[in-house]
Amino acid sequence: MSIRTRFLAVISVIMLATIGTLLICGYLLTSRFLLREVDQNLDNRVQIVSELLQSRPRLRGGSRMRNPITDALLPTRFDAITQVISADGDILIGFGEIDLPISQDALRIADNDRSKRDRASIEVNGEKYRMLTVPIRGGGALQIAISINDIERAKSAIQRGGFLLAIFGMFGAVAIAWLSAQRVSRPIQDLADAAEEIARTGNLQVAVDVGGDTEIRQLTASFNAMTRALQSSRDQQKQLVQDASHEFRTPLTSLRANSELLQRSDLGQDARFEVLRDIRIEIDELTSLTSELSALATDQKTIEETTIVDLGSVIEEIVDRARRRYSQEIKLNVESSASVSVRQSQFDRALSNLIDNAAKFSPSDKSIEVLVRAKRIEVVDHGLGVADEEKSQIFDRFFRAIATRSLPGSGLGLAIVKQFADDHNAKVEVADTPGGGATIIIQFKD
Repeated sequence: MSIRTRFLAVISVIMLATIGTLLICGYLLTSRFLLREVDQNLDNRVQIVSELLQSRPRLRGGSRMRNPITDALLPTRFDAITQVISADGDILIGFGEIDLPISQDALRIADNDRSKRDRASIEVNGEKYRMLTVPIRGGGALQIAISINDIERAKSAIQRGGFLLAIFGMFGAVAIAWLSAQRVSRPIQDLADAAEEIARTGNLQVAVDVGGDTEIRQLTASFNAMTRALQSSRDQQKQLVQDASHEFRTPLTSLRANSELLQRSDLGQDARFEVLRDIRIEIDELTSLTSELSALATDQKTIEETTIVDLGSVIEEIVDRARRRYSQEIKLNVESSASVSVRQSQFDRALSNLIDNAAKFSPSDKSIEVLVRAKRIEVVDHGLGVADEEKSQIFDRFFRAIATRSLPGSGLGLAIVKQFADDHNAKVEVADTPGGGATIIIQFKD
């Protein structure tokens, strides 16, 4: 079942339930109101007749009077049926063409003048009446009934009208639900069509017009942002493959050339050792390149959870490991520390890359400085530095500054640092070191 059909069904059911509830409530309230008016009329009649009857001598059983013209019963002559019954259930006075039914409740009331009054809707000879029974002082009961045929006809008319209104309301509800479903589901259908088009063609440049209500606009905007992000990721992957192919080509070409040299029978032992040394260097270069490509291609956000760490303590451990690898002096200055949320292994690799770069490009007699200021990290070297026109590209993949292209390296170290910063909502930048060199800065946001 499509979302449009489900939406149509839900809206239709809700509207039909609402209409039905309103009609039923209206019918019940109207019926209750009409009966209340009748009951109030009966109460007024009973009070008048009871007072007049109680001023008369007590009636004895067996002395029945039919339609007596007395001032006691005259108020009910034209629009009501009135009768007086004894405690034994005998009809003493009857005013009307019919006798009212005497129930057990009526007998109980007639036998006890302190009993409560009784109301009932009755039917006599096909006619419907509303009857009130009240006790008479000294014994007996007074019964007064008023025809409610008009009320029953009015209720029937309300039922017929409600039924017709329900039918028209049903068609109206379905029409409104259909229009609403069309309006709500159209942008969702556009999204579905766009998703199918992307799945069929692989073209991520399909965009959906932003429209509809706030939630639909948000959904559409998110969908377009997702396709743009996917397209950007695809472009980056394509560029990465192209750049990696280019970077692999040089060491592979060198390995092929050296392997061909090893096949020469006239190659001397010293030359053979030199060629093998070059092969090992190229293999080490390929290993480093492969490792860094793997680090860039891995989405650390999906395989490693963030943890809260103290920058000063973690950086001290990383610097201690770096000191064992390099002969250069590495100074650590923790002016102030702060706790940040990072992925530990990704942070270790990023900071190790910064220290490796600083050690690679700094003279051996110059120290490397690592400065921690709250949520700010600075790695300072005193090497060749970065030209102003190259600072905007220094964190791009495979970018090699002109001054350092003769040195070993893949051009991926700072790209890994940039990826770490992007994954942790941090900022990374390069600045000039006073006296020469470069300072790489990572600033975590508050």
